[in-house]
Amino acid sequence: MAVQFERNINLEEIDSDALFGIEYLAHQTMAQKVIFWGCAIIGVAIFFVTQVIYGTPFLLSFFLSLVFLGIGFLFGANQNEHMTIGGYLKLVFFKPIKYANFMSTEDVTVMKNEADKLKVEEVREERKKAVATPEGQKRSLILVVVLMVVFIIFAFAILGLKSYKENHMTHHTVGYIMNQENS
Repeated sequence: MAVQFERNINLEEIDSDALFGIEYLAHQTMAQKVIFWGCAIIGVAIFFVTQVIYGTPFLLSFFLSLVFLGIGFLFGANQNEHMTIGGYLKLVFFKPIKYANFMSTEDVTVMKNEADKLKVEEVREERKKAVATPEGQKRSLILVVVLMVVFIIFAFAILGLKSYKENHMTHHTVGYIMNQENS
């Protein structure tokens, strides 16, 4: 009689990127996969070659292969989505130069500024809704027509002043005045 297990699996909890469910192997780039598997293969090959072919002592072979496995793990495995184990250890042991300063979420001035931004956004949304109605469309059309009429009147006024100035010159000419009596 076969035993049947009921599996209750939440698909959101399964990380499909993690190889064999190992979280350190999740979110790897292609370069990290090459480093990890390349160093793993080299480590196993070194252990095999030093043991079988050269007959070196077990501890020496083990530590030589462990060096390559450690390099592969440090630079090929991830602590989180954005950082390798080596990068994480670097931050732990050699304190970072940049410090992260966080603002308090309970700061009253920040909360007031956020509330003001929300009010401005709400007013903006109300204006958009008012313009979207048929009455708002009529007002917008009337405004456009009035602005076009004002612009056309202004343009005709400028053209009229220009033609008036051309017909009635305002500058003076230098010359002499002839006396009508002598002629």
